[in-house]
Amino acid sequence: MALYEFEGKRPNIGNSTYISPQAIIIGEVHIGDKCFIGPGTVIRGDYGKIIINNGSAIEENCIIHAEPGSSVIIEDNVVVGHGAIIHGPCLLENNAVIGMASVICARTKIGTKSLLGAGSLLPPGQTVPKGKLAYGNPASVIRDMNEKDLEYNKIAFKTYQDLAIRCTNNLKKIPD
Repeated sequence: MALYEFEGKRPNIGNSTYISPQAIIIGEVHIGDKCFIGPGTVIRGDYGKIIINNGSAIEENCIIHAEPGSSVIIEDNVVVGHGAIIHGPCLLENNAVIGMASVICARTKIGTKSLLGAGSLLPPGQTVPKGKLAYGNPASVIRDMNEKDLEYNKIAFKTYQDLAIRCTNNLKKIPD
């Protein structure tokens, strides 16, 4: 992993968190316990602050950045799918799932136990309310999350928390 101090601000990484050697983390970034940060991910806390709370997963090739003086806050047990872009200020509440290749713009909010479908664009100032599935470009609410959706999401959170520990303990570079 590449951790960089920027203007006196340093990343802070929690316990049992796995950060891929190919991830780049810059400046004022706080990552909680039992998180997974995948290869190719860039988390830039240079202008604004990035907070990723406990048990969250940022999959491969994601970009997270914030406007000057603002924050991206990712609460507990959030999964951000492969290739997503998050540009703050924004808030992703507990147990939310962001689909692959989604784009989340500034001044947005994803509610608790909500899902933004793969490939969606959440425009500036928009909200996905608690417990809703939103999808599209621009994203709009499609329906309520059902029990099957919520159970699937619980499995995703647990899978990535376990993977963080497995990678920390078992991932070994093969010598050239």
